[in-house]
Amino acid sequence: MKATKLIVPLLVACMVAPVLGQSWKFVVVGDTRSDGANNGVNTAIVSELANAIVSEGARFVLVPGDLANSGGVSGAFTTWKTAMQPVYGAGIGVYPIRGNHDLESSGYWTSAFGAGIPDNGPTGEINYTYSFSYNNAFIVGLDEYVNAHRVNQTWLNQQFAANTKPHVFVFGHEPAFKVNHTDCLDDYPTNRNTFWNSIAAEGGRTYFVGHDHLYDHARINDGDGNPADDIHQYVVGTGGAPFYTSGAYDGVNSPFTPVNILRDIGYYGYSVVEVNGYDATISWKHRTAPGVYTLTSDVFSYTAVPEPASLVLLALAVVLRRRRGR
Repeated sequence: MKATKLIVPLLVACMVAPVLGQSWKFVVVGDTRSDGANNGVNTAIVSELANAIVSEGARFVLVPGDLANSGGVSGAFTTWKTAMQPVYGAGIGVYPIRGNHDLESSGYWTSAFGAGIPDNGPTGEINYTYSFSYNNAFIVGLDEYVNAHRVNQTWLNQQFAANTKPHVFVFGHEPAFKVNHTDCLDDYPTNRNTFWNSIAAEGGRTYFVGHDHLYDHARINDGDGNPADDIHQYVVGTGGAPFYTSGAYDGVNSPFTPVNILRDIGYYGYSVVEVNGYDATISWKHRTAPGVYTLTSDVFSYTAVPEPASLVLLALAVVLRRRRGR
């Protein structure tokens, strides 16, 4: 009986400790390709970014596609991993998903990344679509090419239903709302709207993508008059690909309205997400000199709504603390 009384408080304390205030970071950056040089990888910028990721103290990095100019070129992904060696060497997790340039039928993607990617994706999307939990966050990487410009909504709904983490971060390659490329998730607006609403229902506040070679942060107004519950779309296609010079929210947006926060053109860079208990802050850092990535004015913060399971654990922890204080 005494052992049980000791074990239960310890288990509860361990389960809620990450939620109560342990700060940690991850980084997001995509579109690291070149136009063909160095096996289709911008190795100079990728190497810089790798060092920056290590310096940030990131626990992992999300890479929303287009790692190389062509996934069908033998050695392209090996070249990418070599440039990212500082990250791998530091034990930092690397979680890529495919972009349109990464598509191939030779097994190069699975050979390069399969061992490091969770194999919990839906049938036909193993090594492409997956989810994982870290600390107090649930992360979902979505392939949008097994079914072009769409996600596997049935699988995603199941993942959300099983989630007990307060923070939800979703990433894919294509914007849900057009910025530059016309080929994006709004090719199927009904599916896109269902996808978007499912993130909102799960309490997610962000969707990270690449595809467009620029940085674009938009708040997607859902029309309910409360901007505090809108999801923010982050285009972070800034890892080395040739820059785009324009963007516009002139795709199929209804019933939503994209509201620009910042469009930063002509800069390499990355997003840093810092999670501290129920609070999260997303910051944009861009390259101001070789190897120098500087914090910009674009900083967005939110507070997550705890999942019911987290609330129960939190209440138990409070009770236990009060008892220990007697």
